[in-house]
Amino acid sequence: MLQDSFIDLTMLRSFLEADFAQMALLCTLLVGGLCGFLSPTIVLKQRAYVGDTLAHLVFPGLVAGYFAAVAFDWPLWGSLMCGAAVTGLLGSFLVERLERILNLPPDSAAVLTLTGFFAAGVVAVSKLRGTRLDLERFLFGDVLNLGQTDALVLAAVLLLVVLVLLVLRKDWDAWLSDAEFARLIGFRIEFIERLFPVLVTAAVLTGLFAVGGLMMSALMTLPAALLPPKSAFSLRALLFSLILSFLGLLMAFALDWPVGSSIVLLGFVLVLIKAIVVSVKSRKTIFQAPSN
Repeated sequence: MLQDSFIDLTMLRSFLEADFAQMALLCTLLVGGLCGFLSPTIVLKQRAYVGDTLAHLVFPGLVAGYFAAVAFDWPLWGSLMCGAAVTGLLGSFLVERLERILNLPPDSAAVLTLTGFFAAGVVAVSKLRGTRLDLERFLFGDVLNLGQTDALVLAAVLLLVVLVLLVLRKDWDAWLSDAEFARLIGFRIEFIERLFPVLVTAAVLTGLFAVGGLMMSALMTLPAALLPPKSAFSLRALLFSLILSFLGLLMAFALDWPVGSSIVLLGFVLVLIKAIVVSVKSRKTIFQAPSN
């Protein structure tokens, strides 16, 4: 058994010494950083559906970007990102307009829009028979095939998110605590409400090829859900997100699983463990309470 463990550690060391593995680790940690910075806002504002909505909204944009790349001989990566950005931002705007015009709850407007956009993408994919479009890579990611350009884009978006949170921290915290009161006393609430979907869209787009659009929504929710924050910036949520991303990557390598799915599955197991611990503690408190 010790010999098997030694072999596993040797294989792990060999894996981490490979160039593609180091790039995968870097990109995974950058995605973890992005999710760690955005997670407090997503949980405190109860916007967990935003990530899932965007993951579906960008789908028809990916298909349109592929069509454009083939038809006009454009770079595939740039076309996909541009197409996804257009439909992601357009869909976010449409969700907001439906919510205001039809007086719909935010989640209802989001569900209606994401299903419509995703259906449009499915119809478009049905016309792509015989092409080499790897949709699974866009939905579930493939961090092992990322390169230096992907890492630079992830780093740029992460830097943007960090700078925004630092510069607008007072306004951001005011928006999280009481948006209406903060608006009355002069905080830049309207600007933040329009900026936040843009940041989430950028995060989903850049994390798309690493862990997949469908995984990004879970990764942006897990850190703050497990470690509830009190403000827009939570150091422990950030550290947890980085550690979770690292352990998920190692688990994916050891078990030959997809990286994004491994990270999310590990986080979900931790959520279940926390739920069990909290449930046991609450029951003990009830039984130990003194009776009058």
